[in-house]
Amino acid sequence: MKIFITGGTGFVGRYLVKNLSEHHQIILPTRDIKKAENLFKNLKSQQNITFIHFQEDLDHLIKKYKPDVVINLLGILHENRKKGVTYEKIHFEYTKKLVDSSSEIGIKLFIQMSALGADPKSKSRYQRTKGVAEEYIISSKLDYIIHRPSIILGKEQKLFEDFEKFSKISPFFLAPSGKVQPVNILDVRDSFINSLNIKNEIFELCGDRIVSYKELFEFALKYKNIKRPVFEMPLIFFKFMLPIFKIMPEPPMTEDQIYMLEKDNVCSGNFKGVRDILGNVRNPFEF
Repeated sequence: MKIFITGGTGFVGRYLVKNLSEHHQIILPTRDIKKAENLFKNLKSQQNITFIHFQEDLDHLIKKYKPDVVINLLGILHENRKKGVTYEKIHFEYTKKLVDSSSEIGIKLFIQMSALGADPKSKSRYQRTKGVAEEYIISSKLDYIIHRPSIILGKEQKLFEDFEKFSKISPFFLAPSGKVQPVNILDVRDSFINSLNIKNEIFELCGDRIVSYKELFEFALKYKNIKRPVFEMPLIFFKFMLPIFKIMPEPPMTEDQIYMLEKDNVCSGNFKGVRDILGNVRNPFEF
């Protein structure tokens, strides 16, 4: 099977490409071919990966390589408006290009990495653009799978790098009040792989443990062997701090993130989950 994977060099993408390339032909668009080749250089199955350079021409690449399946992992947590990197562009416009070209060539399945809380009516532009992209996929009449993961935990999770960086300048950490239901990276990987044999479903991907953000922060610090206290603060505190955050080079929190934090990042129970796909759930805090 020929599988076209966008975002294949990212956190989730690396796990997927390594596994899927053992049994399938992978088409991997990337802005930096040398970096991508180096990332997968030790794979025995590297010969099954075709690296192709792209800028904005994802739709043309779909038509050229004619894959059987498209897996879209493109997504951003932070915008860079000076470079034109926005939620609307990455989450919706790129998805639209992929869906339109996939419809034109008649692919077998379109698999989308969405996010827990995706909703076209959300106050958060991150969640809103994820929700609008979902709607477009479903309305396209393509056979699809949509995965909505909570926070994904694994060795390469950027959260750990951020904590290590901020610990050099901060004697303590502040966590917003609220709950989160992290999911193990291996459960996310295997859910994507197993869904190659499923059609027209939305899955919420969560682990089997709901924790506070304070507990999550404490876990991240312990994982990086960083000794810093964590204090839980109400969300209104972070709203009050927004004017200060906005003038910082790397804001610890944005207005859009505050909108997302108004609801707990936990599975709703309205959709199937990891256990339905895999039969069991890994401990998200063991990897």
